[in-house]
Amino acid sequence: MKLHTQIALGFIASLLAVSVATAADPGSKMKHEKDKTGCYGMGMMQNDMKVDHVARAQKHLSELKAGLNLTKDQEPAWSNFSDQVITQAKSMASMQEDMKKYMQNMPRTAPERIEMMANRMKDRAQHLAAMSDTVKTFYNTLTPEQKIVFDKKMQINHMGHM
Repeated sequence: MKLHTQIALGFIASLLAVSVATAADPGSKMKHEKDKTGCYGMGMMQNDMKVDHVARAQKHLSELKAGLNLTKDQEPAWSNFSDQVITQAKSMASMQEDMKKYMQNMPRTAPERIEMMANRMKDRAQHLAAMSDTVKTFYNTLTPEQKIVFDKKMQINHMGHM
């Protein structure tokens, strides 16, 4: 896979994981704030780093499941889907910790920073591929009415939130 494809997939994976984890809490929207240097951007990340992605994902999954009114036959696919969402949320929590360490020990050279970002994006691309397969499998078990509910609940806005 070409590097630019891996980078794009990594970015999309990050958005998807954050979206699933933050979808149920409208108060979680990141705010534009200036950091100590007077620059915008890190305030957004710092606000998001205070979020419990796993708890949010669990809340969102509970609401989604209630809205879908799943049948007994759909439960195994739901279980696989919800397990993958929780795995993604845990991955985001881990990425938060890594980002905190990264910010404290930020590489000094541009090549080092780019290499570190590329490695993280490769990891996120792998997670996105796994999530994509799981979503497709689950989605294929849904009725047309359930697909409408699922599609509506899983819409992603311009900030990557659902």
